[in-house]
Amino acid sequence: MRNANRLSEIELPDASGKAQSLGAYWQQQPIVLVFIRHFG
Repeated sequence: MRNANRLSEIELPDASGKAQSLGAYWQQQPIVLVFIRHFG
């Protein structure tokens, strides 16, 4: 559970560009976090 606590502090932009912590999303519902590597 220590890793989950550390991850909950990370902030990422939401669809509107506002910074949200992962912990705020987890409080509402389970989430799936996907990283996509883009070569452009």
